[in-house]
Amino acid sequence: MDWEAPLDGWYVFLAVSLVSIAVAGLVLGLPTGPPPDAPEAANAIEPVAASDSESSSSWEYDAETIVFDGSTLELANDHGTAHASVDYDTFVVPVSGSDRLENITHGVAFEDEYEAELADGDTHAVSEFLADAGDRYDENSGTELTASGELVTRQISVEPDSDSLDPLVETVEFETTTSEFGIGGASITGIGTVTASYDGVAGNELELDVDGEYVWLDGTSISDASTSEVIPGRTGTLDVEIESSNINRPGSEPVDATLEFDDGETCERELGFDTTETCTNSIPRTAAFDDDEPFVDYNTETEHYHVTLVSV
Repeated sequence: MDWEAPLDGWYVFLAVSLVSIAVAGLVLGLPTGPPPDAPEAANAIEPVAASDSESSSSWEYDAETIVFDGSTLELANDHGTAHASVDYDTFVVPVSGSDRLENITHGVAFEDEYEAELADGDTHAVSEFLADAGDRYDENSGTELTASGELVTRQISVEPDSDSLDPLVETVEFETTTSEFGIGGASITGIGTVTASYDGVAGNELELDVDGEYVWLDGTSISDASTSEVIPGRTGTLDVEIESSNINRPGSEPVDATLEFDDGETCERELGFDTTETCTNSIPRTAAFDDDEPFVDYNTETEHYHVTLVSV
């Protein structure tokens, strides 16, 4: 009986089976779909970013992750990775991680999203917006972001003068303290000290001068009655003591007090016995803008800042 033929058949069957399994594994390992369309993503962004006015676009795509790095972008899914560049060296702000910038990208008005800053005289809405955009740009640029399947792009235009900061207000309250001058058994009441109480800006320098005459009959003018001081905190006081160089005479009522603020503005008040007078000074404030960032475009004709936001 011939046993070799069946044995050879088993060898052939086993070899064919192994080859079939290998081929099947190779087929299963091949991509079953295309990689993301990165050039089409760039095409969705370019017209919005290049527009002379506010505009927006929405594009559905198939990707698991997306990376923005300068003017280039990278999209990846299970089938591969694709790259593209946005023309004109356009820099966009991926807004992932900021709810308010996400809202603006999807159509909420800047004025609505930054309503609190617009109403607050101590914050500037445009400055806050640019700072928020700068935070997202720094945080998300070059970072692998989880893709949602919809790429929404919006260019927003903001006017720096749409908001302003309230001026800082400095207040000075003058008070006098009386002093007695005795001579020949008689006593004459005069102004011994002028006090200026300050409430305003930390680090500002004030100068206080007091003019007038000393008490008694000769009409001698007050001299060397001045002081200057840098106020380390928001509040502080300056005191000027009035006394003549020879017999320590106080000032004759009234005296004139002149206070010079740090910005050069002056305030003059006439002061009598136990009187209180007040001066105020306003200091204008301007906001600082992060307008040197690569994603910020300043239009000299409209005097608006233009920023392109992207929600992935």
